[in-house]
Amino acid sequence: MIRSLPLFDGFIETPFERRFQALLRQAWLQRSWHVMVAEPGSGKTMGIGDLRDEAARQAGMVGGRRYPVLAVTAPKNDPREAALGNLLLGALGVGARGRWSERKYLLYDLLGHYGVECLICDDAHDLSMPHLIFLKEVTDHLFLAYPSHPLGLCLVTAGRGASIPLKDVFDQEDDDVDAVPATPGLQPAVLPRRQPYRGRST
Repeated sequence: MIRSLPLFDGFIETPFERRFQALLRQAWLQRSWHVMVAEPGSGKTMGIGDLRDEAARQAGMVGGRRYPVLAVTAPKNDPREAALGNLLLGALGVGARGRWSERKYLLYDLLGHYGVECLICDDAHDLSMPHLIFLKEVTDHLFLAYPSHPLGLCLVTAGRGASIPLKDVFDQEDDDVDAVPATPGLQPAVLPRRQPYRGRST
């Protein structure tokens, strides 16, 4: 008689996972920003889920629901900021009904209300420039609203060899410019409307 072996659905903490989670934890505890690259199938998604669950267990339910580490997968083939925003709202247990212009500011409030300390975006190679600008807006808004509570950010991508994921997006330029009114007798200064997003160094 052949017995079927039970499937293991737990989490194995390999040396890779220990190193990977150490970087995630650094972003969370130090509120720093990181772009993390590892080969496809190396266990990034499992590691993210394990850290998210551990952070939720540590937070407990005292004083209400809290999400110290909030994790989503980047929207694929949808470059709109609303696509990423809806995923963040869904991770907080909020539906995607209503106008995005209204839900956007609700999201800011909910991130602060639920004590989000670190955002992790898996498959970040699928992020568009509008997604990255939106993430910058989120971190800026929370820093201004909660000065003692800055937000950590991890963009986790798949990559091999010497390739640099997201480099093409970071290097995008906007050809449109805004002219700054000049003092009489001086040439007007011309400033790019959008600078390439270079992130915050740690």
